[in-house]
Amino acid sequence: MRLLLHTCCAVCLAGVTGKLRERQIDFTACFINPNVHPLLEFRRRLKATQVFCEREGVPLEIDATYGLVDFLRAVVNHETAPERCEICYRDRLGRTAARAKTLGFDAFSTTLLASAEQDLDLVRRLASEVSSETGLAFMDADWRDTHDAAKDIARRMSLYRQQYCGCIYSEYDRYKDTAKHLYRGGTERPSGSTG
Repeated sequence: MRLLLHTCCAVCLAGVTGKLRERQIDFTACFINPNVHPLLEFRRRLKATQVFCEREGVPLEIDATYGLVDFLRAVVNHETAPERCEICYRDRLGRTAARAKTLGFDAFSTTLLASAEQDLDLVRRLASEVSSETGLAFMDADWRDTHDAAKDIARRMSLYRQQYCGCIYSEYDRYKDTAKHLYRGGTERPSGSTG
C-alpha cells in the first residue's frame, strides 16, 4: 500500500514515522496546512517538517500556500472551536485525499491522529466521509501513544515544537490568560532605537 500522510507538524510526524516503518508501509508525508497562522509560524512548521523528512529519508509533498485569507473567510461566522475545527479538518483531509488520488496513492491518513490535542472522533468521522467522497481508502489509527516519544525525538533533533494547534483562534486560546511575550521594560528606549 502507498500512503499519503497528511502531516500537521514535524513532532507528530516524528512519532508516526516509526509506527509506519514497523508495519513496512510505503508512505510519503504531505504538508498541507493553510490553517496555520501567522506566517512566521507557518514557515517554522514547514521548515521543521522539511528538516525531519530530510534527516529521516521520508519523501515529502508540500503545499506551501499560506492560507490566511481563505481560512478566515471559511471560519469567520463560526463562533466555537468545534465548528471551526470541523471546517479545518475537512479542508486539510480533503486536500490530502485529492492530492493522493492525483498522484496515484492507494490511501491517505493524517498525523492529527497522533495528537492528544485533537478531536480524534471528529477527525475519523470526517476522514471517513472524505474517503467515501473520493473513493480513496483512509488508513485509520490511534497514534496518540507516540506523543511523548515524538517530543523527545523533536528535542534531540532540535526541531521546532509549536505551542498551539495552528490557527489564530487557537493561538488566542493558548495565550489569552498569560503574560507571555509582553514587554516588561521601563519607559526609556534602548540607545539607537527609532520610533
